[in-house]
Amino acid sequence: MTSLYGATPGLLFVLSAPSGTGKDTVIRRLREQGVPIHVSVSVTTRAPRPGEIDSVHYHFISREEYDRLLEQDELLEHAEVHGNWYGVPRKPAREWLAAGEDVLLKIDVQGASTVRQKVPNAIFIFLAPESIDDLNRRLVARRSETAAERARRLADASKELEQQVWYDYLVINRHGRLDEAVEQVKAIITAEHCRVKKRYAQI
Repeated sequence: MTSLYGATPGLLFVLSAPSGTGKDTVIRRLREQGVPIHVSVSVTTRAPRPGEIDSVHYHFISREEYDRLLEQDELLEHAEVHGNWYGVPRKPAREWLAAGEDVLLKIDVQGASTVRQKVPNAIFIFLAPESIDDLNRRLVARRSETAAERARRLADASKELEQQVWYDYLVINRHGRLDEAVEQVKAIITAEHCRVKKRYAQI
């Protein structure tokens, strides 16, 4: 986006949700609908799940490469989740924002906490399930975890849900009502661009 005074910076959005809540599905629908926002692809040391594509869902890297990025301060945030390491590359997000393009970070509550400290002007959205029972049904349906892993994710989700009070917006992804959640996220993006004093982020 440009103005009479040059490029207007983009806005930085952060989307967090317990595993299995549907954040990837919401993001995919936003892309399908042509919402003009760059989704930052995180790096992770975990192995790809069935159907995941490198550089689309995550950049799947070795622990050695991850440590190199961390040492060179090339990660905007980093966190250990379920025994694996994740991080958000700093450079692409900075370049998109400087070009006046919005950026969406898909990160967990740990990562969001770090970004909140480093980039207070980011806009934080929490995507929640209707209930823990609903989340359990989602995890069972996707068949990507063992029973023990699923139990751990549900326990973690209960703790993550407590963190929603630190977010600017809460969107509930109700069973069978995905379009409502997508429309609410789109409305948040629109509302933030209508602010008189926009929350431009420096990273």
